[in-house]
Amino acid sequence: MKKFLVGILLLSMPSYCFCSTYIDKQLKETKKNANYNTVNKQIKRDDYTARFSNNIVEVRDPKLIKLTEIVPVDEKDYAKKLSNDETIYEKTIVPALNKKTYTLDAAPQAVDFYKVYRVAERIIRANNLQHMNWRIAIRKTEDINAYASDTNLIVINTGLYDSVYTNEDALAYVIAHEISHNLLGHQQRKVELIKKMEALKAAAKTKFDTTRDDQAYASLTATSGALYYKIKLYKEYRMMEYMADAEGMNLIIKAGYSPDKALYILDFLHSLPEEKKLLFGTHPMSEDRMKSAQENIYYASPMWAEEGKYNIFNSEVLPCKKSSDHVSIVISKDDKILNHYSPETLEQKLTRLAYVSYTKGDMKNAVKYFEKLTEISNDFVPYLYLSYANEYLYKQNNTSSYLKKSIEAIKKAKQINSSDKYVVEQLNELDSL
Repeated sequence: MKKFLVGILLLSMPSYCFCSTYIDKQLKETKKNANYNTVNKQIKRDDYTARFSNNIVEVRDPKLIKLTEIVPVDEKDYAKKLSNDETIYEKTIVPALNKKTYTLDAAPQAVDFYKVYRVAERIIRANNLQHMNWRIAIRKTEDINAYASDTNLIVINTGLYDSVYTNEDALAYVIAHEISHNLLGHQQRKVELIKKMEALKAAAKTKFDTTRDDQAYASLTATSGALYYKIKLYKEYRMMEYMADAEGMNLIIKAGYSPDKALYILDFLHSLPEEKKLLFGTHPMSEDRMKSAQENIYYASPMWAEEGKYNIFNSEVLPCKKSSDHVSIVISKDDKILNHYSPETLEQKLTRLAYVSYTKGDMKNAVKYFEKLTEISNDFVPYLYLSYANEYLYKQNNTSSYLKKSIEAIKKAKQINSSDKYVVEQLNELDSL
């Protein structure tokens, strides 16, 4: 007790009783600034793309892999289309949204709903998402957040909106992230996960309660089981956030927004106080989300922007109106669109990852993803490119294991398609080494 009282007394003594000055104390505190000041946290990034920026080389590419089937739109025709669309926006959309609109909670309008509409409509048209009406509401709260619900509703809090509204690329990323939750069916997935976890918990408790006489042990074991299921549930939540980030990045790239400027929102979130809820956090740490986003940018298809232009060129301005409660806007669907959005299949994604890696000279990742692709595809093309990539690594490193893998891959390609001229050329090439 005496030691405790002495400690309290020392803490309550005025600062002049100590030798250190206020400046001395500030010097100690300054060391912490590097870790906690919000400016550095907002701009400090791990530049993923720089890792391979010097490795872009000429590679053998018979162009057997196509990341898209669309023919790029003529730039003059595209500019004319945008000009015509702009006239429609001014004549029909601006008057419709100039009428008094409220944010959620019946707060007076403080949101540029026309800007929100233009950003969202561009994302929708660039990605062929006109299969249903989309609703976007702004909720009055300082909480920096947004969420998706009801399959077609996007809600953005004013705290988040006010933080990004001057950066359309970041605003687009926010909207695209929430659209992605709806597109990927994450609401239904969460409902099913919770039901499954509850069922597993109940089954675990029943099992332990009926097979053990020691009820204390049974209770403890059931609790441990419940904890395991809860950890697993939150891990699934975080993976859904990563996927919404990834899909959202794809959507904005197709819409012509800058992915680098869009990352401002993750920079900003990184500067906010965060708890490292490694087990029970519904969202990953913003620093991890930043690294994931940069990888997604690195592997983006070079044709996505052209696909977005093509889709906008071949679609019409989407009507917009205030919702019946005047707190949100409704962007109307277009029944004329024939080619609806569809997320990448595993095969399509692996093809993109492998081919983009290959064309950038990132051969180790190219090998990794082409190998994964051969596991689910019975086409000779992945084996051909796998042979190319391993041959490249062999020539760079003079390691015989790469040559062996290159030969194995081209033999597999020959088994599938022995008459292809590129397969024959590669076999002859490797025979000469």
